[in-house]
Amino acid sequence: MRELIKKELSKPSMHNMVKGWADQEQIIDELEAGYSGFNGSVEEYLNNKLNY
Repeated sequence: MRELIKKELSKPSMHNMVKGWADQEQIIDELEAGYSGFNGSVEEYLNNKLNY
């Protein structure tokens, strides 16, 4: 799961948003933990989570 999240965050559309994050590993941990209860794709989850 973690690798899928990293892959999504490395896409050009997401990269500008995440490059300034101080602790990317901690944020990825939190995203990974939150995704477990989400019914949808990783891309949908990240779009929902990061656009709020």
